[in-house]
Amino acid sequence: MVTSHKSNPFYNAFLLLIIIVVSFRFLIQGTYQLGMQAFLTPIQGITSIWYLALIPCFYLYYKNLVHQKKRYNPKDLKHLIFIVFLYVINANASIKESFLFHFGRLTNFILIIGFIFFYLILIFNLLSKSIWFKKNIPINNVHFSLIKNWSIYLFTMNVLGSIALIASFYKEVNSESSITGKSMAPFLLVFWLFIFFKILTSPEILYGLPILNKKLLKFSSPTIKSDPVIISTNKNWILEPDSQKNNPDLKLQEKIRSNIFSYIDKVDKLCLEEFIFRNPKASPYEIATKLGVPTSHIVYLFKYHSNISFTEYRMYCRIQDAITLIESGYLKTNTLESLAYKTGFASYNPFFIAFKKITTHSPQDYLKSKITIAS
Repeated sequence: MVTSHKSNPFYNAFLLLIIIVVSFRFLIQGTYQLGMQAFLTPIQGITSIWYLALIPCFYLYYKNLVHQKKRYNPKDLKHLIFIVFLYVINANASIKESFLFHFGRLTNFILIIGFIFFYLILIFNLLSKSIWFKKNIPINNVHFSLIKNWSIYLFTMNVLGSIALIASFYKEVNSESSITGKSMAPFLLVFWLFIFFKILTSPEILYGLPILNKKLLKFSSPTIKSDPVIISTNKNWILEPDSQKNNPDLKLQEKIRSNIFSYIDKVDKLCLEEFIFRNPKASPYEIATKLGVPTSHIVYLFKYHSNISFTEYRMYCRIQDAITLIESGYLKTNTLESLAYKTGFASYNPFFIAFKKITTHSPQDYLKSKITIAS
């Protein structure tokens, strides 16, 4: 995950922090009989409060997962305020005698339970609005489905773990022992093992889709080219660009980040439904005019959010248009030259070259194959 962090939307630093802290905590809990406590202090008393930082870390992980941000905001430190407050009031003897601790350990129990529920609700609202119940996603549906399934799985484990933690706190309050969350550690361990197992058995979480696809290509058998294959324009769009941006592009990114999905959806509709590329002079300017946005936005879209250039995208759209017209019987009453002009090519020659480049067949061979199949 660390080595592919730039292209892996499933990963951000908060997930790494969560894994490290949880692994360290279980290492301490599971080594009482191995003598490791000689140099590892057991978790007990108020020091256990700091482990509550895992809860806001999960929220920040989901937040960065949803918005695909790789930069981290110092303002996120505000999520530690409650934990610092809880530590201070437990470490200060004079505060312990105040009204806050009128009910003793029960006060701690109530504060911690409220903290856990607050973040569970916060996470649920974030994921339900941004992923789980969001419809009409115009880009990379396979990728979106993977993130949706992963977030549902992880949040389910969060809820189960929270229930076990609350039960542990309740048991410790009733037994008048220190609140550490250790009494239900075996159950928490099982839930974490399920999370780790899911990560290890889901390559897209470890590598991210771009790196995973490159790895899979090394083991893929070459396919036999029999039927013409048209590359779907929708698969050429990418969520997170890998290229380095200059300062003007970084400023532009902040302006249009939230509109990227909308731009892609509208550009594809212009290509596949409104046939904008039948216009021989179609350019980013014409697309921008149709969408009512600055031309720089469309240039940025193809520069950083497309695997192909604008020229290639236009060519794919025109050939797809040509294939659709052939399938609908256009050539029964028209010539191939007419088809070339119809789809936006200046002449038959560039149409022929483009058609063969994308489908691996010439227009004549493709037409013959269709006639043969029909007969």
